[in-house]
Amino acid sequence: MTQTAAIFLSAYRELSARRLFWLALVINVLVVALFASLGINEQGISFLGWTFDSPFYNSTTTSPETFYKSLFVALGVDWWLGLIATLLALVTTCGIIPDLVAPGSIDLLLAKPIGRARLFLTKYATGLLFAALQVTVFSLASFAAIGLRGNVWEWGLFLAVPIVTFFYSLLYCICALVGMLTKSSVASLILTLLAWTVIFSVNLSESIVVAGRIANSLETVAIEKELTAGVTEDGSEPLEESDLETLRSDLQRAKDNRVDWDRAYFWFHGIKSFVPKTGDTLELLDRWLLASASMPTRDPDSERGPQRAFGPRRVKRGEYERALKEEERSRSIAWVLGTSAAFEAGILLLATVVFVRRDY
Repeated sequence: MTQTAAIFLSAYRELSARRLFWLALVINVLVVALFASLGINEQGISFLGWTFDSPFYNSTTTSPETFYKSLFVALGVDWWLGLIATLLALVTTCGIIPDLVAPGSIDLLLAKPIGRARLFLTKYATGLLFAALQVTVFSLASFAAIGLRGNVWEWGLFLAVPIVTFFYSLLYCICALVGMLTKSSVASLILTLLAWTVIFSVNLSESIVVAGRIANSLETVAIEKELTAGVTEDGSEPLEESDLETLRSDLQRAKDNRVDWDRAYFWFHGIKSFVPKTGDTLELLDRWLLASASMPTRDPDSERGPQRAFGPRRVKRGEYERALKEEERSRSIAWVLGTSAAFEAGILLLATVVFVRRDY
């Protein structure tokens, strides 16, 4: 155990000796400072003393608590921690495993009384340490900003530390495997970014298919109701025969399309089951944090806001978006985290076996 702690401490010192390590931590604080400079009042959104009027987004429609929690999740987690800070972390840590297996370095480490598997996993854990430190600094600063500006001390913000660190580990395990095989920091970074692009594409494609499938289902139900009622949508007068014929044609087309949407969902959802759920993992913060802030839901009869891709024509935007959100939150945490953890465990097992069996 002493050897593991020594290796862990040595790796931390190597990280902290890099300028990018401290630069990333400083940028985290600056991002939160920018985030705290935004405010909400009865007129609209404020920024450093300037107020931008908004009849839809002000303190009468959205509480300061909800406003700052929304910013934390949408801008802080999704954009900063989930994209920019992750890129910084990958650039900073992509050389840990290649440096480990470099001639001279690996000889010295293997001479120590520590198993190869434990040595590799310890080095891997030090890569996650950098991401965890970034998230911790960001969460601490955000906790203070929301407490002072939103007048609520939300301890749930610190859920971001394990969630975002786990999100990063889903990418870093690929970086570690590639670094082990190629012994190149550049190759491990480039191929990890390529893998991230593929994972993102699979997740995005499945989301589009889900949206289209739900839109088709809602459209079918709306047409059937209109045909059963036999009157116009506002109920003012009976439908003419030409209108009925159009509805029947639209209904048949919707039912035919249902087969295609179900087939696409079967394949894309099946493929997604085997890859990391990076987007769904970050979405867990949205589920837990904004739910505790009593985030208002859109009125099902609301027409405000743009229609999404594949949106139904006969269903209100609010009802459609609510159905999408319900589908999104119906996915169990066990499926989101369990299948992602299984992917990471498989990649780590392969990398560990290669490290243990390789001759140096």
